[in-house]
Amino acid sequence: MTAIELKERLIVKISHTDNEELLDQISRLIEFEEETEDIYILSPDEIKMVKEGIEQIENGQFFSNEEANRIFDKCLGR
Repeated sequence: MTAIELKERLIVKISHTDNEELLDQISRLIEFEEETEDIYILSPDEIKMVKEGIEQIENGQFFSNEEANRIFDKCLGR
């Protein structure tokens, strides 16, 4: 099936449904696909930071989620 045939088939099915939840989900999928088409190019500084982060993880220099939450709670005075 070609892309054109699939589009035509979907248009017919969409036009015949009154299921608002289904239509909402279809709309969200289409919006998500449109948002993810853009490719973000990292700057040299961002690439450097990512590499540093990977190196830190490989060296065990990270906090677990629980540890990070405790640190944030302490900083926020909770």
